[in-house]
Amino acid sequence: MAKPARTKKKKAPSGASRGKNKKAAAAPSKGGTAGPGKKAPAKKGGRIRGARPAKQAKAAKGSKAPGRGGNKVTKFLREVRLELTKVTWPTRDELVQSTIAVVVAVAVTAVFIFVLDVVFSRLIQMAG
Repeated sequence: MAKPARTKKKKAPSGASRGKNKKAAAAPSKGGTAGPGKKAPAKKGGRIRGARPAKQAKAAKGSKAPGRGGNKVTKFLREVRLELTKVTWPTRDELVQSTIAVVVAVAVTAVFIFVLDVVFSRLIQMAG
């Protein structure tokens, strides 16, 4: 079934026609790929508009293709693994220095709390 010809020109998204010919940017493209001087098909929600009829889109929405992350847990774990590859892990020297700093800070805090405990215990014994 042939699509009816468009009569109105759509406003180009911001930055789409910067430095290019306005007529080439506003011209609707035919097919799925943009050739030289043609604008790529507009996308909405990650899909190309008009890629499939509405009935097929509704049917495909609820179906889960195997191996495509249909299970939420496996998708989550796959994304966690991907994010962990982006982490900048500390070197051994940085890890040792950070560990020493934490142990010293905990020891100083423990001594401070011990001193306060002894002081308040003596004050309570004197008052009572």
